[in-house]
Amino acid sequence: MPIKLITNELALADPDFRNDLIDNFTNTQEAIDQIINRLDSNDTSDFVRKEDLESMLQELRDKIDDDNKELKERINRILLGTDVESIEIVVTQILKQQGVID
Repeated sequence: MPIKLITNELALADPDFRNDLIDNFTNTQEAIDQIINRLDSNDTSDFVRKEDLESMLQELRDKIDDDNKELKERINRILLGTDVESIEIVVTQILKQQGVID
């Protein structure tokens, strides 16, 4: 039975940040589903060796670690007010609310 993670129900103001999170969850879900499908398979001709499974899991861990590092760095830039993309989004929203731009 595939695992269903929440992938598109995040309500974040920054669309790039939201899309990054969605991509991370989607990639994680696909990798987990692939592992589960291999383990659930009755086809012994496609037998998964323990080493192959460990390698897949390590790749998944490495990918998650890399993605988490990038997201933490982005969050820190947002908190420090140095993330240009977020600043542009906020300024645009304020200007729209004030009726300066459409």
